[in-house]
Amino acid sequence: MVKITVLIDNTPAPQGSGLLSEHGLSMLVETPQGAVLVDTGASDVFLENASKMGLDLSGARFCFISHGHSDHTGGLRGFMERY
Repeated sequence: MVKITVLIDNTPAPQGSGLLSEHGLSMLVETPQGAVLVDTGASDVFLENASKMGLDLSGARFCFISHGHSDHTGGLRGFMERY
């Protein structure tokens, strides 16, 4: 089974959730073979959201960047520094 969790996107987060949103995208894709981080949003805010959701991104086997726009790559430095 595959589980996809949106860590950040431009849809406003549910009120009271404590989650943040921004123009950009980051998702965690979890499979039986391991987890893959897909894109890193426009900043490292996705890391904060992952923490609030109780997700440990240190187990991600790969970080897949879909394309070079800053709203998909902006948090890469923060991810690399943390993990």
